[in-house]
Amino acid sequence: MLPALRTPRLALRPAAAGDLDALWALWTEPSVRRFLWDDRIVERDEAAATLAECVALAERGLGLWLVHPLAADAEAPAPDEPVGCAALLPVSTAADFEPRLAGLVEPLVALHPRAWGRGYAAEALAAAQRHAVEALGLDRLAGVTDVPNLASDRMLRRAGFVPLGECAGPRHPLRTYVWRAPRR
Repeated sequence: MLPALRTPRLALRPAAAGDLDALWALWTEPSVRRFLWDDRIVERDEAAATLAECVALAERGLGLWLVHPLAADAEAPAPDEPVGCAALLPVSTAADFEPRLAGLVEPLVALHPRAWGRGYAAEALAAAQRHAVEALGLDRLAGVTDVPNLASDRMLRRAGFVPLGECAGPRHPLRTYVWRAPRR
């Protein structure tokens, strides 16, 4: 089962079928879909299928969370409104372009632009990393960004992801990374 996660400022709640409207709104936001969906318009039925796939992964401790701030600030939405999503998913498409990622798990964080610049993405990523190590026993994760996505590149590097290389991608070249859990 996918547990709820908390950070000092965020609550990450496992996604459910009833979250389709919130996720579809996020995934169709032009600034979000630019890299998350390779700038394709995401139809509602595709979003529903993606959500169902993510919910089905919960048995393995993987899947998708909605990211909620614990307290609203002057510019952030109310705590009951998600500011984005975070996920731990098996590497899929990227492994077609970079076979060294096959079999690994990849964290994903997508925030609405109104939540950018607050450190929420890094905080959600750190929560996913902790869950991967503590609950799933994973000692490494894959990271993937489109090369033009400089913000994601900076975030992954700050979180300890080490660049593996660059390769072709579905729309943009991809930059791949590997993160290794600290030894205890």
